[in-house]
Amino acid sequence: MTSIAKARTAAPALTTMALLSLSVVHVAVPTKNAVSAPALSARPRLTQLSVPATNIARGRPYTLAPRPNYPLTSDGGDEVQLTDGAYSVGTPLWTRATSVGWVNAAPVTIVIDLGSIQPIAGVSFSTAAGTAGVLWPRSIFVMVSDDGRRFFSAGDLAALPGKADPPSAGYAAFRFVTGDLTTHGRYVAVIVDPTGPFTFCDEIEVFAGDPAWLGSTLTADSTTDLQKFFVEAHMRLSIQRRLSADLEKARAALEASQVSAAVRAFSEHELDIAGSQIGAVPLQPSDSFRAVLPLNAAHARILAVHGLLRQASGLPSLSAWVVNPWDFVRPVDGPPAAAAGPGTLTIAAMAAETRSGALNFSNSTGRPMTVALRLSGLPDGPQGSALHLYEAVWTDTRELIPVADALVPLLDGTASFNIPAGMARQIWFSFTPTDRAPGTSRGVLEATADDGFRVNVPMELKVLSGRFPDRSRLHLGGWDYTDAEKIYGLTATNREALIQQLRRLKVDSPWATSSVLPSGSYDALGRLNVLPDTSRFNRWVSRWPGAGRYLVFVNAPETLGNVEVTDSRFPTAVGQWIKFWVAHASALGIQPSQLMLLLVDEPRSAGQDERVVTWGRAIKAGEPGVRIWEDPTYADPAGSRPQLLDVSDILAMKRSLMLQQGGPYVDFFRQRRARGQALDVYGAAGAPRLLDPYTYYRLQAWVCADVGAGGSFFWSFVDDAGGSSWNEYATTATLYSPFFLSSDSVTSSKHVAAIREGVEDFEYLAMLRDRVDELGRNDPNHAGLSEARALLDNAVTLVLQAPGAADMQWVPDKDRSAADRVRLAVADLLDVLRR
Repeated sequence: MTSIAKARTAAPALTTMALLSLSVVHVAVPTKNAVSAPALSARPRLTQLSVPATNIARGRPYTLAPRPNYPLTSDGGDEVQLTDGAYSVGTPLWTRATSVGWVNAAPVTIVIDLGSIQPIAGVSFSTAAGTAGVLWPRSIFVMVSDDGRRFFSAGDLAALPGKADPPSAGYAAFRFVTGDLTTHGRYVAVIVDPTGPFTFCDEIEVFAGDPAWLGSTLTADSTTDLQKFFVEAHMRLSIQRRLSADLEKARAALEASQVSAAVRAFSEHELDIAGSQIGAVPLQPSDSFRAVLPLNAAHARILAVHGLLRQASGLPSLSAWVVNPWDFVRPVDGPPAAAAGPGTLTIAAMAAETRSGALNFSNSTGRPMTVALRLSGLPDGPQGSALHLYEAVWTDTRELIPVADALVPLLDGTASFNIPAGMARQIWFSFTPTDRAPGTSRGVLEATADDGFRVNVPMELKVLSGRFPDRSRLHLGGWDYTDAEKIYGLTATNREALIQQLRRLKVDSPWATSSVLPSGSYDALGRLNVLPDTSRFNRWVSRWPGAGRYLVFVNAPETLGNVEVTDSRFPTAVGQWIKFWVAHASALGIQPSQLMLLLVDEPRSAGQDERVVTWGRAIKAGEPGVRIWEDPTYADPAGSRPQLLDVSDILAMKRSLMLQQGGPYVDFFRQRRARGQALDVYGAAGAPRLLDPYTYYRLQAWVCADVGAGGSFFWSFVDDAGGSSWNEYATTATLYSPFFLSSDSVTSSKHVAAIREGVEDFEYLAMLRDRVDELGRNDPNHAGLSEARALLDNAVTLVLQAPGAADMQWVPDKDRSAADRVRLAVADLLDVLRR
């Protein structure tokens, strides 16, 4: 979870920005034992590649944006280490204080001041990658400027492989180098687009060129906004790389196929045409472009070849097959080779809960296809309205791994959808039985292609005995900040849609910014003499009637109104302030224990701990019923000040730390719970489209059940990396929201559905525990009671220790059925115990 920041504004409309071609050489550099970087002419390999010898950047100052923030490399030397002429000693690079590092920063912009306008023949960027999740940069853009205001493009060091590429596996130090520039400038900007969260560098060199170049006019496209340039260039390159990667896959599939000469010739012709169009991909406006596959006509042409190949192999035009809804899908998936039929789509749910199923379709033709759906055999009435269908829309990610995640509703009962040529399309089913008796309804889903070919898929909708409560016992939230008019991806025009989605998700713990609790003003004795404005608080709580918790990120400052923390009046002022707000909340029907305050986000230093203690003690002295909610992130939780732990009513455990630190970390918090302290669990991993909806989102509720936590939270339902939920090509920060947000709409996703099902899984366990406890008191010999106790003892272990359960990535194949197996076993035992 990250601290609240100012709402980001959308990137401005794009203009055409062409990159000059570079002849780039990538030079592998072994780990150095000598600190000083020798002259390039002393390196035989570089001399052979004609890289100039004079480094005119050595000793020159530079600016860094953003500031380096990787803990093991950040120090006072960051201001000089990139041009000191010295390479780091030892491996890996990211453990060397002589290097410079960033985490979760994109882009990283370094602007070197050469002191005067210089002829420039080349640039070198030294980095390392290959282990520990550190990957090679996606792009390293080079820009030059005479005046420091207008910069001209000089190319992308990572775009054109030369005689050597970075190693494909294993750790290596590496230099991206070009010696073929013919430009000039006083300022050289290096803009790094990382692959993944990390960027590291230990030296940048700029090589002198021919002085005769100083009189030349710079003619490349230019910009006065390096951030805008980055977004434009990154979007265009992402589109080109998406098309190039898919072109390569299509050519490989064609090469491996056994098709006629005519089909092969036609397919090759189609791919050649598409390939010729990739370099001319126009730039798209970042505020309206959506990275929905296929991206354009050339992309559709490439993907269509897969349909032609499947058609030539004898597959029917339309295929369908039932899948686990949480498994990863690929854009050109075809039906399983050994499948005897589509299988039966089965969904089981209690009354008033929602469960999911999924069905894949593939288009084995070279043209787009429209498919009509019709449900038959299922009962009318409430049953019909209990089943909802969605199209899983393909979107690309910043990492260029497409996902079928966004769930766009189809009309219920009868609908049609399109499948682009050669592609797969998943239809998502959401089943919410209401007033139906337990039992199984059977029917058929008829899918008819526009060429008349039909596939029939058997369906079973099972209503389990029992009914879900109106309120879940596991509290759920995600820093939605729905008090705001605009923050992250939340706007005044999509806020109501988001709240509706969150209610369907069973969110009962909304978050607000500190703006809902203004401070007022205080007299010489610390007494409140100017009352705070309550209007924003009133609007916020009116949007969340009946919530179980109301959480506010106070972001505790150095002052409360006109009283500083160091002022002797501060405890009195805080007491007056919190008494006022508790009284006001009580008048609106909110109990003191429902008001929860996060004072400092993720405290992990003595100063932050002290801030929590100072504010927390004053709040507790004024209104002990108000609850302090804190999320310390010390790798060793014993590093927190004991006073912070004691003043907090609820301690939130960061799930990534639970996985990284293991048993001792979790046991520390279990001991706090045994002493009466409440626990919550929260996740704060980025790039949600590639996080496994099953292991990361759904199983977090099982983690809560394991540690006895009462709440589950995710950062964040609204953080969309600057308005780019539908266009990750334009992101300059890490995206976190599992929703697809636009300025006026909110679209759900598989990841959102997984959160909901996790909360419902938790309720199954709670129901069984309640029934076991009741029978243990009143009917200890009841049939099935011993089996139920055994299942309660082992249920969480069966799920969380199943193979792959600790792997948070979506792409790898794994068994994602353990939670449903245990859930249905719980349902069976509940049925027995109710008799």
